[in-house]
Amino acid sequence: MKAQQLQMVPPSSPESEQAVLGAVLVRPEVLDRVVDLLSPRDFYREAHARIYQAMVDLYNRHEPVDLVSVNALLKERGHLEGVGGPVFLAGLSEQVGFAANADYYARLVHDKAVLRRLLDCSQEIAGACLAPVENIGDFLLYVKSKIFDVISSNGSKRSSDLNKIIVSAQDFVKLEFPPKKTILFPWVKEYQVVMIFGPRGVGKSMFSLSLLAAIVNGKSFGPWKVENPVNCLYLDGEMPPQDTIERLEYLSEHDTDKKLFIYNDAHATSLGMPAANLLNEDWRKAMNDLLLKYDIKIWAVDNIASLAPGIDENSKQDWDPINKWFLELRAAGITTIFLHHANKEGSQRGTSGREDNIDLSVALDWPKNYQKEDGARFRVKFEKARIRHRDLHLLADSEFWLQPDQEGHPVWTWGSLKKQAKVEVIRMLDEGLSAKDVAAGLGISAARVSQIRRGAVSEGLITSAGKLTQTGFLWLQKT
Repeated sequence: MKAQQLQMVPPSSPESEQAVLGAVLVRPEVLDRVVDLLSPRDFYREAHARIYQAMVDLYNRHEPVDLVSVNALLKERGHLEGVGGPVFLAGLSEQVGFAANADYYARLVHDKAVLRRLLDCSQEIAGACLAPVENIGDFLLYVKSKIFDVISSNGSKRSSDLNKIIVSAQDFVKLEFPPKKTILFPWVKEYQVVMIFGPRGVGKSMFSLSLLAAIVNGKSFGPWKVENPVNCLYLDGEMPPQDTIERLEYLSEHDTDKKLFIYNDAHATSLGMPAANLLNEDWRKAMNDLLLKYDIKIWAVDNIASLAPGIDENSKQDWDPINKWFLELRAAGITTIFLHHANKEGSQRGTSGREDNIDLSVALDWPKNYQKEDGARFRVKFEKARIRHRDLHLLADSEFWLQPDQEGHPVWTWGSLKKQAKVEVIRMLDEGLSAKDVAAGLGISAARVSQIRRGAVSEGLITSAGKLTQTGFLWLQKT
């Protein structure tokens, strides 16, 4: 049997090229930001390169860069039909959603072009290696010069004029940027990196999967309301597919045009696919394309230990490539929620550098009175949150518990830990326990018990002796 020779496809992203062209037609000011990064030769498809060349020429002549002017110039040059005609250009101008992320797509086009130039360079060097080499020293200088030509042309224009970046504060606040759309008020938004961590078995997977399902279905999750349902992806790097299916069956479905996608790594490897690996650049690029293809706005990565095999968790240098990629996704409007394990002290495990660039850090832990038969029951605490100060009270410590309802369907219940502590303190005081015993039983300080007691007496819920009043009894019944 003759071996079939595979045809090598040069690195390219035609979709990103179209996104850039469409963004310029929708918002011509985009060209101000990408013209120093992209040249026409960076476009893989000749038709795209000709359209971009027309845009740049109009830009340099200080003429309007819009659908009419680009059409006219291409027609004048005899290129209009060759690039797809007026219908194709009109279709590009309808891609309004890409305008906000034009810088991200421009960088993709640029990076693919650099890879193509490196590929051409390596093929030329490989051919030269097969020819007679008389002087190895001269040959190495030739190789070095070829590679340097690629390196020196990479982003040289981009870094040459920083004057466009530096503006006064008065002018900066007038710049138009797309607003960060709130998805789950007040803490899940576009353009974020979120870490959820906790001990093994606490319920991180079920919490994040339920969170995504609520966002897709437009339901509230806990005390937080979904404002904008979006497509979500759950990347499961830990559980066999049977366990993922079992957990999905807990989640009720609603009529919605948004979807929750599942990527189960065990299922992928059973089909002969390579294992998911956050440290692998090729895998990251493939996942990047997948997120863009399915218009994923939020994805949960479960979890770092399973999906970054071999990483030194205490090394910031090992984490940097993953962190850089998450930040690139954030710049493109994609929010990443990654799950991680806690250490013995209850903090996130490994390098503190993992927390440097994240927007939110959410800790899950078991309550003091937790029993194994309680199942998914844990405290939720926001260790770090970049949200408006006036909304911080909405992220107060709370307890979540997955319990069956009257019909036996598992549902999440939740409550403020501050309020629960008050209820339990009042009940235990009414039972005759001392402040010291109450503090020990609830795992809080004696000073906190005394504070709650004074407040309860002031509100008329208990007597000075710690016994429930009628008002206190009715209050407990309603709580």
